[in-house]
Amino acid sequence: MEESETQDWSNGKTTSLYLMRHGECEGGDILRGQTDVALSQLGKEQMQRALAGLNIEFEQVICSPLRRCSEFALSLYLEKGIPLKMEDGLKEIDFGDWDGETLETLFQQSSSVLDMYWKNPWAFTPPNGETMQEFEARVNQGWERIISQYSGQTLLLVTHGGVIRHLMSKALGATGVAGFYTQLALDYACVVKITVYSSAQGELFTKLHWGANTN
Repeated sequence: MEESETQDWSNGKTTSLYLMRHGECEGGDILRGQTDVALSQLGKEQMQRALAGLNIEFEQVICSPLRRCSEFALSLYLEKGIPLKMEDGLKEIDFGDWDGETLETLFQQSSSVLDMYWKNPWAFTPPNGETMQEFEARVNQGWERIISQYSGQTLLLVTHGGVIRHLMSKALGATGVAGFYTQLALDYACVVKITVYSSAQGELFTKLHWGANTN
């Protein structure tokens, strides 16, 4: 969305959203999706280091209800008293019959269809899985709820790689581009900042920040 000269941005609100991917998980090299696994000890440490590096006072934590996100978010609530809300819109995509399978097994049994999916997930859906269109609509609805309810605040969103990639592509105006997701490298416990400016008239302008310092 381009910033309009006719909008009164000076009297609007700025919402700062820090999107943190969960850390390393238990369960090995599997396609997790909505398979509900816990963080490994290393994963917990990765997220703690990432949070310490931000050095930001968050007014609200919003997380995916899946354990690899929610358990860390709950620890912030218990240790720091930061208000916590779970948001279904921040859950990872459901890979259907593939969910929870090891990548080795999937490549052995379904290498051709798996390759089709990675190349263009908008054109192919895993058996009994969530379509990309359904996934993106769900994430968008959750995002809109968050922006509406917490406008003007500084938020920490604890979520998943697929969710963050979609929100990054949305901020860049590059949704639905085949191959785009696989070109966005997101390490465990990485943090991406998205700022949403709202004008006095309610118009929204979104900015994506990246680099060593997201402050």
